[in-house]
Amino acid sequence: MNWFDNISTDCDQPVPPVRLVQGLWQHQLHPFADPVLCRLVIDLAEPRVVAAQVIEHGMAEDLGSSALEDLTQTLASRGVLNQPTAWGMNSCTVLPDWAKPTFSDSQIAELERIQGYLIEASEDTFDSVLMLRDEFLTSIGVTDRHMHRAVRQAPPGPHQRKSGRSSLN
Repeated sequence: MNWFDNISTDCDQPVPPVRLVQGLWQHQLHPFADPVLCRLVIDLAEPRVVAAQVIEHGMAEDLGSSALEDLTQTLASRGVLNQPTAWGMNSCTVLPDWAKPTFSDSQIAELERIQGYLIEASEDTFDSVLMLRDEFLTSIGVTDRHMHRAVRQAPPGPHQRKSGRSSLN
């Protein structure tokens, strides 16, 4: 099988390309709190909220994974995921610059599969595997800028110095 021909060719269920929409939504983060303004991006192919930020007092803060799941459930229960344009959402081809990408389980599995190809790639096929990875990331709306932001904002791990350099034990 030539895995360079198509993304997800050897998967039982290929990862669909994203169908992104973005917009604003008033969301109640806690049961007794007032709704707050959120900007969000929805992938209609999954369907799920891919990225969202609370905007308060001129500051934007990324929502965590549990808040994204809650927001997805709220939007689904109100029918927003079925007719996003009726709720003021606009389509977009890539994630907006502000969005910190999140990945579904199937997208993570595909990225891990491609990572395995990178590990096994020879010098002759390495560039082709990188192109495959870039095609996949593009198909899910992620740009180099998003990947740079995600890597730069990763929380320090147990083996990471404040300078950002990893230490070996």
